Amino acid sequence: MRREPREGSVSDYFTLGGHVRQPPTPEPTVAADVLAYLEECNFTVYAAPLGEGEPKYVYQGQVVTLDRLVAIANDHRALRQLPPFQVLQ
Repeated sequence: MRREPREGSVSDYFTLGGHVRQPPTPEPTVAADVLAYLEECNFTVYAAPLGEGEPKYVYQGQVVTLDRLVAIANDHRALRQLPPFQVLQ
């Protein structure tokens, strides 16, 4: 069984002429984009007071995570046939 080299490995450096292609990094403004989109749709959304763990947001009176906000925004975007927001990992 032959193992395929991993992307971004040393062999890529030589086969690509000394330039290793890096995957694009997610933009740090994704949370702001999601908040702005939901506000444009007339939903009440704002950052919750800081606490322990991951950042939380208040959406329509409920405290939710960014992943949940992205899912909500993507549901609305699907209805409008718009591309979805990417989920941050």
